[in-house]
Amino acid sequence: MALTHGGVHMSTDTYSGTSSPTAPMDRDSSQQADSSASHAESDIAAPEIVILQSTPPRPHGAVQDDAADDAGQTAAIDDNPSTAPPLNPIDPLPRPKETRIIAMINQKGGVGKTTSTVNLGAGLACLGYRVLMIDLDPQAHMTLHLGVDPTALERSNYDLLTDDDISASEVVQRISDNLFLLPAEVNLAGAETEMAPKLVTGRAQRVLKEKVTVLMQSGIASNNGESNNDKNGASNNNDNGGASTQANIDKSIAGRFFDYVLIDCPPSLGLLTINALSFAKEVFVPMQAHFLALQGLSKLLETVGHIRGGFNADLRVTGIVLCMHEKQTLLAGEVTADLKAFLDGSRDQDVPWRDAIVLTPSIRRNIKLAESPSFGTTIFQYAPDSNGAQDYRQLALSVVKQGETARK
Repeated sequence: MALTHGGVHMSTDTYSGTSSPTAPMDRDSSQQADSSASHAESDIAAPEIVILQSTPPRPHGAVQDDAADDAGQTAAIDDNPSTAPPLNPIDPLPRPKETRIIAMINQKGGVGKTTSTVNLGAGLACLGYRVLMIDLDPQAHMTLHLGVDPTALERSNYDLLTDDDISASEVVQRISDNLFLLPAEVNLAGAETEMAPKLVTGRAQRVLKEKVTVLMQSGIASNNGESNNDKNGASNNNDNGGASTQANIDKSIAGRFFDYVLIDCPPSLGLLTINALSFAKEVFVPMQAHFLALQGLSKLLETVGHIRGGFNADLRVTGIVLCMHEKQTLLAGEVTADLKAFLDGSRDQDVPWRDAIVLTPSIRRNIKLAESPSFGTTIFQYAPDSNGAQDYRQLALSVVKQGETARK
């Protein structure tokens, strides 16, 4: 199968199925971007890339209005209506058949990975689903985004992964009624070295799965503390994952505490990412509609195939999230079309991405999404009427519907 854009052919035929964060900034500060980490060495062959003749550009849509974007009002986009539909059009909201464990991963930093993980999780929590967020990035951007100071943590995912006596229930933080966090801090960068002696037994790759599975089954102790909003004296409202729609959830499935688990992976392919992929059942790839993103995607798919063959036979790539999207540009239109064609061509192949789709809507470039982390809030608290909030509400509903479609 070939992934092609602008005459550039990226082959994925090599796949074989057997095979220091800082405190929140002020309003004028810019969003901290995910920085790229060094890639771990891998024995997976890199996809073959052959440069061919590029086709001439065709006229395509309007030019991005930067002034409008800075005001939080981007130009109209066909699959992103300016008026959001009702937040809860499904009544009752169906619970997934089993907990959906989704790893959000992209080796390239600064593509909207953490922003998408945080706001998709908050959007699902707003719909009444109980969501666990896991920050596996030593930069701790997810932790900061949710208003938790990494330097003030008594325990973090570093302790969870390196200390056999620490359980996930001792690390988890309650953000709101439906939203929970296993936080990160800078020491997590050293966890891979400390876990290395367990590589021989294979346990180093499965520590996260073993410990979080216990938390998923037992739930959160009532003495686990107030929500982060309560501690800060703020109201615990629905905008950050409250439970105003909780009554609409079908409660017929018992015996589990979380409906969704979202894992923010580091931008590298080391032991932390392997732990995430060994635990997850699905992979979402946040990316921009750019040529280099396509090249990185082909390598990522090869990596997922390797993990599936060695550690997690159930792992599948099920979604692509287009971030900072500018649909009105020629480049975005061509890359999106190439990506959809590639995924459609994989339906009849025995590859982990055969069921993957480009999730809708694409997330429009919106300055409010860049500002909200500096206040330690999700987009639903910071700018609930912005394009960013509208897009992530719609995306949360799309993810719910995707799960329902998969069950049929």
